[in-house]
Amino acid sequence: MPTVIVSPCGTSLLTNDTDDSLRKLLNKTTNCKETELNPEQKEVIDKHIAERRERMRKAKVSEARKLSAELNGIITYYDGNPKGEHHILLATDTYLGSNTAKIVAEWLEQQKLKAIPKNINYLSTKDIESFRIALSEIVQWCNEELEKQYPRPYWTVVFNLTGGFKSVNGFLQAVAMFYADESIYIFESGSQLLKIPRLPLQLDPERFIGKHLQVFRRMAVLSEELNAEECKEIPETLLEQIDDRVALSEWGKLLWQKCYKQYYNQSLLPPLSKKLKYSASFEQVTNNLSEDRLLIINERLDQLSLYLESKDSNTQVYNPKSLDFKSLKGRPFRGRFSPEPTHECDAWSDRDAKRLYGHFDGNDYCIDMLGNHL
Repeated sequence: MPTVIVSPCGTSLLTNDTDDSLRKLLNKTTNCKETELNPEQKEVIDKHIAERRERMRKAKVSEARKLSAELNGIITYYDGNPKGEHHILLATDTYLGSNTAKIVAEWLEQQKLKAIPKNINYLSTKDIESFRIALSEIVQWCNEELEKQYPRPYWTVVFNLTGGFKSVNGFLQAVAMFYADESIYIFESGSQLLKIPRLPLQLDPERFIGKHLQVFRRMAVLSEELNAEECKEIPETLLEQIDDRVALSEWGKLLWQKCYKQYYNQSLLPPLSKKLKYSASFEQVTNNLSEDRLLIINERLDQLSLYLESKDSNTQVYNPKSLDFKSLKGRPFRGRFSPEPTHECDAWSDRDAKRLYGHFDGNDYCIDMLGNHL
């Protein structure tokens, strides 16, 4: 079974085996972007990065594990002979972090391994606001990329938490319980590997999402900030509050991504947008759909709500390929319906490739029917 190892990167590759003055400079500029470095700092740091890159280019396994905490975890996991089909290196959104991840990736590639540096926007330990935005991006990345590109059980997913920053790794240890098969650390002795398997978790045992589904949908799908009073029965850990407005926290987003499908496959959900309406015949047809088709229909209706909300806003119109909302060519339903469907979007593209057909009534859009692809 192929393995993908996800390793958050710190700056150990640059700070290990350096003199005190250089280490102080590196620690001082850990959270700096390139533009935040003054010319003198950048000159010293760039020279050190170049020297460390050259040293790593020639480094044998023993020196690589000595210099890089991330590589120490990977090499120890494979008993001194680094393997693994894919390696993803999560880099902080800083000058030192991105360069560290690149050098680690280069060394792995020299070992004939596939390595991909992945920069996480806003990820640094400079301030809590940016940090929390970055944690939300990590959850989104895990859900939209990691799970889709490396689906289990076909892949084994390992979180290597030997390197990186403590604040990031604390969050990733919790995330690993949802997205990884196991997480690994180098034990305090420096040579023994500690493996923590994914534990069976009961998600949303109190059914907070189910009890407040429409509220969660508005925050998760439409990215709405709601009045705190609307969310007073939802646990604080799932919310982020600024003044009297709340949005989903990184934990709330994680729980939503892992749980929403169990609520989306039960019945047709009400529209998220006030501009979206359902005909009685469309509602009746959905009563006979299987759970997997109901899930797709509800996801597509969420996308359609997003499209309608974005169409009349100053933001870019939301119309992904999976939705593909467009006008009908000609009048294929002439004389068959009143009012006559004028637009279509995808329902699903597998199996019998169904489409959702509807028409505009002023600013509102009504779904008339679920039908075959024309």
